[in-house]
Amino acid sequence: MTTTIPPAPSAPDMRRFSLAQLHRLAEGGSRRARAELERRLREPGPAVAAPAPRAPSVVAAVPGNARPVPAPIAAAAADGHDARIDSWALMERQQLEAARQDGPPRLVGLVLIAWGVLLGLGGLALLARGGGAYYLLCGGAGAGVGALLMRCSRWALALQALVVLLALAWAWRGGSVLLAVLQAAPLWLAALWAAVPAVREPLR
Repeated sequence: MTTTIPPAPSAPDMRRFSLAQLHRLAEGGSRRARAELERRLREPGPAVAAPAPRAPSVVAAVPGNARPVPAPIAAAAADGHDARIDSWALMERQQLEAARQDGPPRLVGLVLIAWGVLLGLGGLALLARGGGAYYLLCGGAGAGVGALLMRCSRWALALQALVVLLALAWAWRGGSVLLAVLQAAPLWLAALWAAVPAVREPLR
């Protein structure tokens, strides 16, 4: 009886990774990621500034019997290579900075969307048993704040404050303030993200 060996999983295509992802893989010891970074550095980068007016050709000194290269051509090739390296390094830094800044708001937004869905499902269950739509609306509002955070929108702050005030006012309606605060706890506890600078400051 022969047994078939399942084929080995194919390696991921490094050409599909961004510069930030390749940089992290290369730091982790991936040779393929390091080779892909070197390949991209050798590719033509963004256009560099136009060369200066043509100067008289001067032959650069080279060792041995190698073919002499005019000095302006050698300098232009070196400048072009340095400009490509600088442009790729700048793009990589920008991608890493954007990922670092947008990470916390998107993560909190995802959590708020999940929390809003759970709260809304509980509100639907209460509504089916003859209860009010309070928690159903609170769940929808919480998910809306999470969606704005996923987009790194500063409107999430305003919507979160408005939702908390409306929830407290609805829960109070002339009754006990303590009971209103307890009933609105699912919203004002979720609003504590606004006090975290790492989540609040990247919003734009």
